[in-house]
Amino acid sequence: MLDGTIQMFANYKLMLKKIKTKTYEERFAKFMADNKSNLDAMLVYVRGRQDKDTAAAEVASIVAENVYSEYGRWGRLSGGAKADLSLYMVYFIFPSILKTEDENAVLLCDAIRDEWRTRTNNPIYEYTTYDELHGTFQEKLFGVF
Repeated sequence: MLDGTIQMFANYKLMLKKIKTKTYEERFAKFMADNKSNLDAMLVYVRGRQDKDTAAAEVASIVAENVYSEYGRWGRLSGGAKADLSLYMVYFIFPSILKTEDENAVLLCDAIRDEWRTRTNNPIYEYTTYDELHGTFQEKLFGVF
């Protein structure tokens, strides 16, 4: 069940390298196209359950468990991996879920955020939308930042 969620993190390190406005647009579009079925599966799971809060928490737990199983050692992530994966989630996972505009997207993002906060012991971890994040990238001005 929802085993494809780990595919959403494939090449996460490459996806984070040298991100500027243009590269983020391209990488985000590719991410959305490549992971449409995974995003749909997560949202369909939540949508199909009576208790949507519990369903969202279950999906969040699966996502976190898959990440820790794939990228952790002995059930732990290194500090660098935590930082990179957290950033990747903010840049790609959360905005892509929100971009679906599904009625349960915010609920699912909240559940994933809360699970990630617990697992990484980071109580201030948050997420944002694609549009808000996209607006934060600096453009080169006269070839300089």
